[in-house]
Amino acid sequence: MYRHFAEVDAAGTSLLYGRVAIALSESAEALRAIQAAPPRRRQPALILAALHHLALAGRAPKLAAAYATADGDAAARAAIDTLLGLTDEVVAIAARRRTRPDETGRYAVLHPAIAEAASRVGATAVGLLDVGCSAGMNLNVDRVGISYSNGQTLGDPSSPVRFTASLVGDRPVPTLTIP
Repeated sequence: MYRHFAEVDAAGTSLLYGRVAIALSESAEALRAIQAAPPRRRQPALILAALHHLALAGRAPKLAAAYATADGDAAARAAIDTLLGLTDEVVAIAARRRTRPDETGRYAVLHPAIAEAASRVGATAVGLLDVGCSAGMNLNVDRVGISYSNGQTLGDPSSPVRFTASLVGDRPVPTLTIP
């Protein structure tokens, strides 16, 4: 399952996650650790997200450093070390998370990213195309209100559609608006 994820799902979109998934698939110890998770929570996206969560939260500094430098080999080693050293935490995070293939909760990430990109190029307007499986829902990113766990809000404060997002790590969310 992890090799398939690397070769199909992550191919062309995340070489780093692909390299980590391959390493996990080749490590008997890592696969045994993954078996500690409930069967429906062993999917690569959940385990990789749990590892990434620990890196962002400062619990896996070697993994965070490898991700920051996009060093696939270092990330692979650090992911296995993190999984083996923090198996219970990885399993607990994977058990409470779920994959979101087409959920509008992406707004919490899309809004600041689009606003930042527009600002960097000096754009006064942004045109969006949604070619994913969300059926165009992401085209409304500027029409919702988003509240972050640090008290920050983005988007349309008068919108009846509101989303909340928890921040992990200490990086600030850009405060720009989408033009």
